[in-house]
Amino acid sequence: MKTVIEHPDYIVEDTKPNTAVVLKRINDIRILLVLRLATSKEINYENSIITFFKIDDKRWNRYLRSRKILYKA
Repeated sequence: MKTVIEHPDYIVEDTKPNTAVVLKRINDIRILLVLRLATSKEINYENSIITFFKIDDKRWNRYLRSRKILYKA
């Protein structure tokens, strides 16, 4: 999980505010991590990982095709 956060392949925009989807490929495994970011406007929130799981090629490609890419390694 640490590698995914520190060295992502892609960060794409999520539908919810202050949330990003982090995509990382490690060997043949594709990982999706949803990250909730705290902002200065929200006092009671902290940065947090919402979910973390393995995805298939079809879903990986759909995220890259249909979402706005915020970061690409």
